[in-house]
Amino acid sequence: MKLLKLKKVKLLVLTMMFMLIAGFTFTGSTSTQAKAKKVTYLGKYKLTAYCGCRSCSGGWGNRTASGKKAKAGRTIAVDKRKIKLGTKVKIKGKTYVAEDVGGGVKGKHIDIYFTSHKKVKKFGRKNNIKVYKIKK
Repeated sequence: MKLLKLKKVKLLVLTMMFMLIAGFTFTGSTSTQAKAKKVTYLGKYKLTAYCGCRSCSGGWGNRTASGKKAKAGRTIAVDKRKIKLGTKVKIKGKTYVAEDVGGGVKGKHIDIYFTSHKKVKKFGRKNNIKVYKIKK
């Protein structure tokens, strides 16, 4: 009789452990699904770079259309018809804020701000890069 109870308890404990593990695995709280709820895919964009030099900014320096000072690692220039100013976007795992517009930035084109023209030249041009809008 005691042996039967012991087997039932072991079976119950094993079942509870399995359910606990399965609950963590299959609840839908995986990082992929959480990320899917926080971002919206905008499409594939052409990426270029700019800085505050006269050649890149046309004399505007590091002033942006939103009124903020451009900052490397944060500021991007966008086409306002595609991405509104103030929108946060994720590009290759990094978060940027649409703070500027550019004369040559039309359609699915994003210009990323850098601190020097040397870094702009090094970045070059990248095509078909996936861009995501971060939901508020």
